[in-house]
Amino acid sequence: MEINVKHQTHGFDQADGFDSIPDPIVLHIFSKISDIKTLIRCRSVSKRFNSLVPQADSLLLRVDRVISTTDSDDDDGDSFFLAFLRSVVKSFHTFISPNKQANFTNPTRTQKSPTQILRGFENIRSLQIELPSGDLRLEKGTTIKWKAHFGKTLRSCVILGFRGGSEADFSGGGLKMRVVWTISALIAASARHYMMLDVIREQTDLFNLEVKDRDNEGMVVMDKVGLKECRQGVEDEEEINNNNNSNNRGAGVWWKSNRTTVPAVRMRMRHEARMELANGVKLEGATLVVVRPINSSGGGGSEVEEQSGDVGLAMGAFRGDEVYGEAVERLLKCRSYILEMNSF
Repeated sequence: MEINVKHQTHGFDQADGFDSIPDPIVLHIFSKISDIKTLIRCRSVSKRFNSLVPQADSLLLRVDRVISTTDSDDDDGDSFFLAFLRSVVKSFHTFISPNKQANFTNPTRTQKSPTQILRGFENIRSLQIELPSGDLRLEKGTTIKWKAHFGKTLRSCVILGFRGGSEADFSGGGLKMRVVWTISALIAASARHYMMLDVIREQTDLFNLEVKDRDNEGMVVMDKVGLKECRQGVEDEEEINNNNNSNNRGAGVWWKSNRTTVPAVRMRMRHEARMELANGVKLEGATLVVVRPINSSGGGGSEVEEQSGDVGLAMGAFRGDEVYGEAVERLLKCRSYILEMNSF
């Protein structure tokens, strides 16, 4: 029995089978790839890819390195958080848009920012930005994990902190140390939020934003409602700032500190001096803090409602993490106490 495939083979020699795949499927593949560096390289494959890549709607921007800031106006520690705005590799610029390379002859801070890179994409709906490392610089043996939700400003933040190993010793630390952990995490979260304001303002189709780091230390999350609120807030803030600029040269702490203002918050803290998890991991001074703005819309609920809300926020922040999820679940059963903090 003979099968003649000569004409079929000859037919495929004349055309690339990939050309028969519809554009929506190719775009779906690009959105699954998501990594911007890879997608930028794909643009050089063909004219078709060059036209389709900018339409990808789900993206991941990995920041490769943080360049030390030597020309910062401030030396208050917040410059670290801004450094990633200058951390994108120059080679990105040559791939963003081949017909706009003349724009990159005189690089500026803005041109090295994620905002500039993302202008090469037309319809971003879901965006993840991954920093090369966590923001916090704490004493040896200390671990802090946090997840913060933002709109115009902070909506909620869940913080888990502990120390491990034989060096863990809370004599002389206690509440003061746990408050320092909380403030450090809130500053890191508000700095990441501030870094994203230009991206949020320009990417009007964006409905989901996550800013995380490779150390899995913390994450800022913004949903569709929060992004809309933030865009409106940025416009209002700019209008106020422009109106007051001639009268107030410093323009206030909000702009100088390079982070969004943390509103007055109510912090419910739970603590266990020593904890041993099912896998044998020992945590010293395990602390869980759930932070909410005092004037938030559900702030007037009962104690039971607030406790229930804590469970939802805390378990949602560490869902799927076997180690930290177990620690959070146990801490939620501990006695809680409340602290309030003014805006800063």
